[in-house]
Amino acid sequence: MTESSIHGRGVFAARRFERGEVIEEGPVLVVPGDESALLDDTDLLGFTFEWNDGVAVALGYGSLYNHSWHPNARYDHDYDRGLVIYSAVSTIARGTEITVNYSGDPEGRTDLWFDAATEP
Repeated sequence: MTESSIHGRGVFAARRFERGEVIEEGPVLVVPGDESALLDDTDLLGFTFEWNDGVAVALGYGSLYNHSWHPNARYDHDYDRGLVIYSAVSTIARGTEITVNYSGDPEGRTDLWFDAATEP
């Protein structure tokens, strides 16, 4: 993790990743739905994923990947194992920032909780 031109911190590839290669499998801490609103007034706001009937904080680098409308990675939920799995959707060179589309689909478009209209 280092400084990102996209938004403060970011995750950068320590080595080259090929398309389809798993970058990280991050375990999650699940916050039940009836408690998830409590996170709205904390620094964790914006670092969580929708998860079954609540939200989850991904451990490892999972909650630190920045958003891009043209991501080089994707994430998938493995509810049975309690993981978020990040994999490359294109070749990622060593030193390149790893980004995901926060809508959940690398080509998806949805309203986000911040202005994502522009990106470097």
